[in-house]
Amino acid sequence: MGVKDFVKTTRDFLRLITCVFLVGLCCFFWFSQTTLFASTPDEWFIGPSIYHQIDYPNTVQFYLSGFSDEDLLEVRLKYSYNSSKILSYKYADPVSKGEIQSEVTLETSGSNYIPPGTQITYFFELTSVQGKKYQSPQIKFHYLDPSINWKSTKSKHLTLIWHDRNEDDINSLIQDVNESNLHLTKLLNIPNRLPITGVILNNRQEANEAFPKISATASKEELYGGFAFSDYNTFLITGLSRDGIVHESTHLIIDQSLHSPATRLPAWLNEGIAMYFENNHQTTGKILQTYSSGQLFDIRYMDTVPGKPSEVRLFYLISESFVAYLFSEYGENKIKQLIINIDSGKSVEDAIFLTYKVNLQKIQSDWLDSVSSRFENRLNVDIGSFGTSLILSVAFLIGLLFSGIGWLRYKANGHDSDDHLRSDEYEEGYWDRK
Repeated sequence: MGVKDFVKTTRDFLRLITCVFLVGLCCFFWFSQTTLFASTPDEWFIGPSIYHQIDYPNTVQFYLSGFSDEDLLEVRLKYSYNSSKILSYKYADPVSKGEIQSEVTLETSGSNYIPPGTQITYFFELTSVQGKKYQSPQIKFHYLDPSINWKSTKSKHLTLIWHDRNEDDINSLIQDVNESNLHLTKLLNIPNRLPITGVILNNRQEANEAFPKISATASKEELYGGFAFSDYNTFLITGLSRDGIVHESTHLIIDQSLHSPATRLPAWLNEGIAMYFENNHQTTGKILQTYSSGQLFDIRYMDTVPGKPSEVRLFYLISESFVAYLFSEYGENKIKQLIINIDSGKSVEDAIFLTYKVNLQKIQSDWLDSVSSRFENRLNVDIGSFGTSLILSVAFLIGLLFSGIGWLRYKANGHDSDDHLRSDEYEEGYWDRK
């Protein structure tokens, strides 16, 4: 075979290969396009309509209607919360064919509690017996009381949802809170902070509906003014309180700084940092001086908050004072390092020793000395103060007598002496100081 014949044969072969490739490519696109068209609603699912209805604060109802030319295998509601990429789903009872009227209920209270303000993104996915799929458009909404005309204000990473308040007050407040949040974000070195949503409730009636279920005692005493929910990056707060909003958003930012999902900071540290960034610190020391050192809790056993409301208040005071001492004596960067060490899996006491080069018991002793030294000069006694103290003591004894009578009546009415906070009720809570 000559060179010319070889070239001609090769050229013909390449043309054949090219033709086969082009025919195969056309077939691929043809069948792919046919499958795609079969999955579109105008092919087999006609006139789709989806909407939702909030039955606050108990459920959200999701509805799907349309007409199906195919027998359905399943109908699923898929949904996610806020910026989460994790999709949850619930099944609706599928209709075999024809007119479709599907309904799915999402519980939002009790063990299935969802905090108000949570953004829910949802869509329906239908699968036919033949394997064809239809996905509805996505819809986003905030889970809120629909009877209220809510407004929202966004600044940087923080969105506040509110109603019936002065917008200028909201704008001023959100700027102030953002400064505090930015300080903490830089301190904890969080490169990509997630958005945070806060819902401002105007009164206790709104709070009772919005807050998670807590004990009767905590509700009666209005122990908590707000809650933060790290799974949703959402918080609730009663009243237009700068300190309350800073407190709750601080909890969420701290949680965003943690890398291990198993990390659980001790409650005294979590609450202490949140209270440190508040403005109202003047009264903490004055209240602590009314307790003897024997009444104060040992920091080593303050990983969780005690059950009784009276002890919860003392717990918050100690946490705030002790963490403020760590900030003032050792600096902000040590707090950051302490969190990193705990997040790495070390125990609290090991993390403290690694961070501060001294054990927790010694730091606690130094803190107690600093607290007591602030007030020891105020214990000078003269005749006038002694007389005043005597009068106050008599008044105290009379008050104690009436309190005892009230307690006996309380017990006689059958109240449960074990009615106290759940062991986890402090979680991310904000104590509303009055």
